[in-house]
Amino acid sequence: MSMSTGIQLFLLFLVWVIIAAGVHFAVKRYFLASFLAAAAMVVATQIAGYLQIEELDPYWLISSIVGYFMALVVALLVGLPFRLLRQLRNNDPLGSGPVD
Repeated sequence: MSMSTGIQLFLLFLVWVIIAAGVHFAVKRYFLASFLAAAAMVVATQIAGYLQIEELDPYWLISSIVGYFMALVVALLVGLPFRLLRQLRNNDPLGSGPVD
């Protein structure tokens, strides 16, 4: 039984968000985490494509480059809350830290 294209795209996006959140949780540096997450997303997409059609995409290099830029946008957006929380935790903007 085949899934519709909309469901496949939704599942792909969901997997990308999960990968990006996991990498941003594990890696503290925002841009490094975003670049690593985008690379992991591209690898996951290529593996999913291989499992679906049982052969490597003949244009895998082009689709990987284009997919990397799309995945990078998703990774940067998913990483924003992690970056904000880390900045708030480190800067202590409410002044509740020790008094000098």
